[in-house]
Amino acid sequence: MDSKLLVGNVQKEDKLVQKVPRQGKIDTQLYRITSRLGLNYIHLLSTYNILKHPFYKEADVLNFHNLHTGYFNYLAVSAFTKNKPAVYTLHDMWSFTGHCAYSYDCNKWQTGCGKCPYPDTYPKIKRDNTKWEWKLKNWVYENSNLTIVTPSNWLAEEAKKSMLNRFNVQCIPNGINTKTYRHC
Repeated sequence: MDSKLLVGNVQKEDKLVQKVPRQGKIDTQLYRITSRLGLNYIHLLSTYNILKHPFYKEADVLNFHNLHTGYFNYLAVSAFTKNKPAVYTLHDMWSFTGHCAYSYDCNKWQTGCGKCPYPDTYPKIKRDNTKWEWKLKNWVYENSNLTIVTPSNWLAEEAKKSMLNRFNVQCIPNGINTKTYRHC
């Protein structure tokens, strides 16, 4: 299988790994506005440059991971999946909440967020626009071609209760060497 990675930070030189192209000044200016509004990651217009990147053009299938780490604009998911199928591997709840990676005892994400009880949880927001961010994510998914994968049954069940229930949701546990690690 031929795999190539576009990542937020390159740790080691490798021809199969490249950094997501950025538009520093524009992205920075937009960040100043969107962060004050409590809207995370939509300032990254440079994400759309990936559509011109050779890695994207050559790909048969896309695999997204953790789109809330400050290098990718989630509003672009529908553009990326318009002509290519994609797997979205979840590692937390962020993809279907109004902002939080873990919702604790709050279930507003099942029907729409707003009046967030945890604005300081990761990723922290300066203003509670969780209702609008939830609606933006829902709009993106309405226009996307995704298969959802989670590493745990718990997260798969949560995803099935969310706006992601329109997609095929599968649990594929992280692989571990059972000869090295075993149940005691």
